[in-house]
Amino acid sequence: MGSTRDRDDNFFAMMDYERDLREEYPDKAIDLIVEILKIETNPVMLSLLAAGPLEDVISVETIDRIEREASADKRFHDLLGGVWYYRAPDELKARLDALVGQNRW
Repeated sequence: MGSTRDRDDNFFAMMDYERDLREEYPDKAIDLIVEILKIETNPVMLSLLAAGPLEDVISVETIDRIEREASADKRFHDLLGGVWYYRAPDELKARLDALVGQNRW
């Protein structure tokens, strides 16, 4: 088992990777979320996935892809219920409201 310092370094490396993916390659970030969703069933992990990577990647630039994934995959659609987007621009908020509806967690 590695030291606490190694785990901390790995954690920060993962955070850096996630940020770079989200900012530079948002479609790949969404691909990663879709793949995780195929294998993950733990409700705590799913809430972290929704409130972290998914919430962070949603933008005006990615909403078309988000809508496509939500219409094609019920689990992805359900995952959107754990996203907080009250600070989103009005157009984005309206599109997310239409997707999420009463499906809030």
